[in-house]
Amino acid sequence: MVFIAGHRGARDLWPENSILGFRNLCGLGVDAVEFDVHQSADGGIVVIHDPLLDRTTHDSGPVGEQSLNRLTSTRLRDAGDECIPTLSSVLDVFNDTALELHIEIKTDALGNTYQGLEARLIEEIRRRGLERRAILTCFVPEVIETVRKLAPDARVLTSLDRRSAEMMGGIRPALERLAGIRDCVVAIEKTLLAPVLPLALGILGTARLGAWVANTPEDIKYWLAQPVRQITTDRPDLAVDIRRKRSSIPAAS
Repeated sequence: MVFIAGHRGARDLWPENSILGFRNLCGLGVDAVEFDVHQSADGGIVVIHDPLLDRTTHDSGPVGEQSLNRLTSTRLRDAGDECIPTLSSVLDVFNDTALELHIEIKTDALGNTYQGLEARLIEEIRRRGLERRAILTCFVPEVIETVRKLAPDARVLTSLDRRSAEMMGGIRPALERLAGIRDCVVAIEKTLLAPVLPLALGILGTARLGAWVANTPEDIKYWLAQPVRQITTDRPDLAVDIRRKRSSIPAAS
């Protein structure tokens, strides 16, 4: 069965990376949730996608230059009075579920990694006993390698799109580079993955391969039929329904 992960909660259904969205996602029947973390100027961890506040909040400027107090007092757009959530508040939502937690480590507004963020995430995961459910993800392989140095058994995932593949010399060198990170799942942007699916499967195998972001019924049907571990989607409601209907179809004799 192909796993289904709700992207940024389920951003086509509810405000992305919002407590409202995360709570609603729990009732959809997905297998995983994906969300993004940045670090505040004073070392707090908040859940927001962009390195700038401008698109998703009623404030502006770099996330990493603001205090935790200011960030958690900054209202999200289209989410009523809800403000940027902390990592802790998001983990509280999923505490009593069985969902995999795909926690994407972001870089700051200048593309720099946040000093000490990997260690803080690992500490929080261990404190809550989430080692089996939490998967730390990043586009930057060096960040994942730092995670593994700090926690050799941590579950990890790297994301890959055209830009990151170009930076590693192309799709084949990128796949080979990422395959060298032990047991690391590689989630590839769907239009990049589609034409090289046999190559990716040959290098990584089904258990280490994912596709993102499949949102239309046609795309969801296609990727649920492929030999991949997981798909990430902004419409997990559609994906769960399509998967349920697929599983009810009797196998050909």
